[in-house]
Amino acid sequence: MKKINWGLRAHDLGPAELDELARRIRSKGFTHIHLAPGKAIEGFSPAAGRLTPGVGQIIKNGFGKHGISVSILGCYINPVHPDPAARAREVAKFVEHLTYVRDFGCSLVGTETGSPMPDNSFSPDIYSEECFQTFMESLQTMVDAAEKVGSIVAIEGVADRHTIHNHERMMRALEMIPSPNLKVIYDPVNFLPSSRVNDSDRLMEEAFELFGDRICAVHAKDFRFEDGQVNGTYPAGQGEFNFPLLVELINRYKPMVQVTLENNSPETIDDTIKFLKSVSEFY
Repeated sequence: MKKINWGLRAHDLGPAELDELARRIRSKGFTHIHLAPGKAIEGFSPAAGRLTPGVGQIIKNGFGKHGISVSILGCYINPVHPDPAARAREVAKFVEHLTYVRDFGCSLVGTETGSPMPDNSFSPDIYSEECFQTFMESLQTMVDAAEKVGSIVAIEGVADRHTIHNHERMMRALEMIPSPNLKVIYDPVNFLPSSRVNDSDRLMEEAFELFGDRICAVHAKDFRFEDGQVNGTYPAGQGEFNFPLLVELINRYKPMVQVTLENNSPETIDDTIKFLKSVSEFY
């Protein structure tokens, strides 16, 4: 049976005080996490200007003593916010995370690619060239900062919702900024458009073929096709997603890549683990 480096989104078992959160995660057998500190750690403020080397090291050591590492530092901003001043603040917050991510024992800072709506909700303007160019301006600033401090910008596409909404847009962005400091967090369910739900396997294969070399981490969850739409809010094993194919593709293209589970809770995690053990070995 193929092995997969499964991890967990930390706030799915939080929020909690740092040591208690680490205990909860380790008790389920996980050794790496996607960490959004403001969502996961009780009492932690995600406000801009709060990060320091000390904050990163305390959090790194708090998880580390339980055998857990941070695989991705989440800083999910809107890089195409319609207000230029607000957009600049979003990008500056992301750059702050890039600056201190190494103190967390990690190199990746992750974000989705946003919508030209103040609340980041869907707008048909995501399909416009203007939106794409705005995103690329923000992305270039972020990658320039990553190159200076030795960290990695990790972007995640979302079909039917965000600026990078299909494989073609993702490839265009990667080709325009061919920096080794720009990588992809690949979430096959997020990147599945409702209009192509029957092509989910082929789209997953295509993603690894097109930009597998730029994938630095994978997100994993499940979906159901409901009322004509992909509903990607389900934990692994509770929907229609082809996990055996994902396992096969990871082992073919990106063996040992860190895979972070999403959409879990204390009530669902045990069933999710049982399901995952039926399709792969853990490590």
